Amino acid sequence: MNELSPYFIRRPSPLAAESTPVLSRPVIIGEEEGLNLWGCWEVLKKRKWLIVTFFFAVILAVSLYTLTMTPIYTAEATLLIEQKAPQVINIQQVLSDSLSTGADNKHDYYQTQYQLLRSRALVAQVIREQGLEGNKQFIKIEKKGRLAKLQAKVWKVILGLFLPPKAIWTDSPAYGVNPELIDDYIKDMLEVGPLGDTRLVKVAFNSVDRNLAARVLNAHVQAYIGRGLKLRSQASEEAERFLEEKLAELKERMEKSEDALNQYRRLKGILSLDDKENLVVDRLADLNKRLTEAEAERITLEAQLRLVQKRSYDSLPAVIDNTLIQTLTGQLARLKGDYASLSNQFKSGYPRVTQLKVQVEETQRRLEQEIRKVVKGIESAYLAAEAREKKLTATVEKQKNAAFSLKDASVEYAILAREVDTNRQLYDSVLQRMKEMGVTAEIRSSNVSVIDEAVPPLKPSWPLVKLNLILASFMGLVGGVGLAFLSEYLDNTLKTPEEVERYLHLPNLGVVPDFANLDRLSYAPPTLLHTLPQEASLPSSRKDLVLSHHPFSPISEMYRMLHTAILLSQAEEPPKIVLFASGTQGEGKTTTMINVAITFAQMEARVLVIDADLRYSNCHKILEVEDGLGLTELLTRQRELKEVIKPTGLPNLSLISGGSVPPNPATLLGSRRMHEILTSLREDYDYIFIDSPPIMAVTDTVRLSTMVDGVVLVVNSQGTPKQVIKEACTRLSYARAKILGIALNRANMRNGDHVYPQPSV
Repeated sequence: MNELSPYFIRRPSPLAAESTPVLSRPVIIGEEEGLNLWGCWEVLKKRKWLIVTFFFAVILAVSLYTLTMTPIYTAEATLLIEQKAPQVINIQQVLSDSLSTGADNKHDYYQTQYQLLRSRALVAQVIREQGLEGNKQFIKIEKKGRLAKLQAKVWKVILGLFLPPKAIWTDSPAYGVNPELIDDYIKDMLEVGPLGDTRLVKVAFNSVDRNLAARVLNAHVQAYIGRGLKLRSQASEEAERFLEEKLAELKERMEKSEDALNQYRRLKGILSLDDKENLVVDRLADLNKRLTEAEAERITLEAQLRLVQKRSYDSLPAVIDNTLIQTLTGQLARLKGDYASLSNQFKSGYPRVTQLKVQVEETQRRLEQEIRKVVKGIESAYLAAEAREKKLTATVEKQKNAAFSLKDASVEYAILAREVDTNRQLYDSVLQRMKEMGVTAEIRSSNVSVIDEAVPPLKPSWPLVKLNLILASFMGLVGGVGLAFLSEYLDNTLKTPEEVERYLHLPNLGVVPDFANLDRLSYAPPTLLHTLPQEASLPSSRKDLVLSHHPFSPISEMYRMLHTAILLSQAEEPPKIVLFASGTQGEGKTTTMINVAITFAQMEARVLVIDADLRYSNCHKILEVEDGLGLTELLTRQRELKEVIKPTGLPNLSLISGGSVPPNPATLLGSRRMHEILTSLREDYDYIFIDSPPIMAVTDTVRLSTMVDGVVLVVNSQGTPKQVIKEACTRLSYARAKILGIALNRANMRNGDHVYPQPSV
């Protein structure tokens, strides 16, 4: 570490703590930041062996599984399914292929055909005809594992506890075939589907035997076509039987209706209703015409009769048209004129006048006589016309009644005749349809055509080795990366210096290796082994001491880096009294402190190690020094400093052990006596390193942190949770302790970030 720590402000020394208040702000501990791209790369690099192991494990597992699988061969056939069968003759079939050509009906029709191809009855027929129940190659793909059968039995037992006996599934044979064979045939072996947006349908069959796959598939297709023809034939036969029954019934009905019509004809005397009806109508029309004429004649004569009654004889047409009357009328008028002329000239006795008078009277008599004849004729004609009219009227009424009676008879006649015609038409129609169906039953035309028959496949369709390996590689890579991030998320420890600084916002002073995974002379160049000093094995041969490793090893270098970081942790001068603390027990705090003290002692500095963990003192065991009197006796004033300071086997390194266990360690360590002892020792030693109890267990360390120049927090990278470290830092910050930094202990030295390059020979 070549630059000063930017995390802390220089505070007064412990000697001035009583007179000058310590103004120190608490350590700011931030939350863990989210992973960025660089962070993701660091996670992947750190967990690379986990990813690689998972990747190859998945590939190996899938490869073994793929190679041990039984190869499956898939035979395929292509069918052309039309919605209508070929129309050989223009006769409508009993079963209509399609009612409409719309898109919905087309979809429904082909879905129906797919289901027919998968029908259990069809599958059972194929299994029976091909003898597949006893075929070992067919049973081989169908056979279930023991575990699956055991699960089925357990499931049946469970169902038996909750369902009535009738609701439990049984394995009774269906269609004369084991139902399990049918189920596996449909689910695992048979595949049916369309080929794009066409009328072509692909049918496939899977089997461990390529020849069996082709043979069974061709048999399945032919059975499907045969069932379609049989279905149409059965429908035609059933319809034909039905029509035969209806034909006999219609024949009987037709005969009854014809008999009823004949009886009605005899009863009514009707031979031909149409001709007789025309005759009656024509006669009625003629009578109506004659009645009209008679009525007109009677009206004319009645008018003349009224003129007669008024004595207006001159207005009578018969009088006007009578030549004799007109002649007499003219003669009478001439005679009257002559008589009047002679009467004016002669007297009444004059012979010519008398003669004219006699002539006038005779003519007048004859004229009246003729007029009376005409009037009498008019009266006779009127009476005759009136009688004729009455007679015609009676005749017309009678004819009308006859017409009405005929109409009434024609209604019943028409009903009977219509029933006869209807029965005859039905009979003829059914007879014709029955003959047509007899013809269609002989026509074996199908709407299904085989485009490509199934042939034995050359290569197995399963397993797909390449696809399985590709998917295994993908899943192995994705799963490995996911497992790496999951492990990183579940890993609640601080592994690297970057994590320490990012999570705690404190400097990382150094990385201490995990001695359990290292050899004594690990990373030591072979050519430098002869330079190993004799004191390297003294006073201890413990593997966790720096003296047990080569001076050029990464372990020794790590402690030298920690030594340098402590020296540079303050700007003005290095801290002389350093407290080593940890959050919990077993984080390697004592070993780290002793190794740092040894490193300082090797630099010819006077170093004193104080074991302040009065409950579980352990420094004397590591340094192989007799415990005896120690810090407890010194704090209770039972002994003096020179009596408790013990030399170690190393030059410049002394030890004050814990001594006996007091009843109140926290009170002793936080007392003024402890402060005075440290003040006194400051003058005699260059550096004083204090071992303390865990922060989270007792308050001893927090009290000691107020009397030292700085605190080094040792963190176990393999076991200490982040929350514990965070809480430990928080407690020290509340006491205004100066945390010099973090010593990351038990780091994995196999990580490339912590490997120190070997010196070249």
